[in-house]
Amino acid sequence: MKITCITLIASQCLSSTSAFTPLSISQKGLAIAPLQRQGHLIVPLRPFTTTAAATTTTNLSAKAKNDDDSGSDESKPSVPKLLEPFVEALDPKYKCRGDVGKGDFIVSRTGGPTNEELSNENLYKILMLECNDLEVNTVVWKCLGYRFDEDAEEWTAAEVFPKWNEKYPTPPDLIGMARMYSKEVDQPSLKANQSIVRSVPVDNKQSLKIHLKPLGFTGYQFAELTPNKTRRAQCANWLLYYREELFGYTVEELREKRRLKKEAEEVEKRRLEEESGKTTEDEWKPPVTEVF
Repeated sequence: MKITCITLIASQCLSSTSAFTPLSISQKGLAIAPLQRQGHLIVPLRPFTTTAAATTTTNLSAKAKNDDDSGSDESKPSVPKLLEPFVEALDPKYKCRGDVGKGDFIVSRTGGPTNEELSNENLYKILMLECNDLEVNTVVWKCLGYRFDEDAEEWTAAEVFPKWNEKYPTPPDLIGMARMYSKEVDQPSLKANQSIVRSVPVDNKQSLKIHLKPLGFTGYQFAELTPNKTRRAQCANWLLYYREELFGYTVEELREKRRLKKEAEEVEKRRLEEESGKTTEDEWKPPVTEVF
């Protein structure tokens, strides 16, 4: 039906003109050969060939590519750049001898965690890649309770949370400092990072946005995520949770604090049920494996 209509329109136009030359390329990208009238026949001025169509298509593709190239970089999706492998981190002594605290990032290998190390400004540097992977690990290790023995040049589990110590008697690499992501090399780091993530209660999962948004952190775009960035963010979130909920408490105090919180939640639940006259179901929350 569409072809018949187009033919009729073309015939009407040709009745008043001796030749008809439509655009070589229609708006839909179809090639149309120029036509001329010979007696009662309408014939193309030159034969339409697949070669001409291919040439036209190629020219259009090239033009489109040039148009894309001439556009601003902002319109193009960002592609994450993986960090180069860091072979030195495979040395078992690297965690004891690698550079720590030599830049603007506040961290010391010795002693326990400090307020300065856990400040918003310092933790923000973890997300901005303004410290090395070992420095991130070092802050987390200290918060977990590992202590560095300078004389023996080794990390000990002197004050590590009991439940965490059962699984990790020595400080695990939570980042993947070697930046080699094969299963054989990276799986221990991945598992350790997953363990630290599971220890954060659901109420503290958004600590990054709550505490670091005033400094400019709005989250990562999915397209820019890399294993290194993801694990840094998870470590920083855990450090904020530690600072807000665990820092300064003994294990006994934390367990008592947890008990009192559960009791308060039960009291609130019963109150709501009495007011509404309905039994409320417990809201599902992801399981938490606390470090203590």
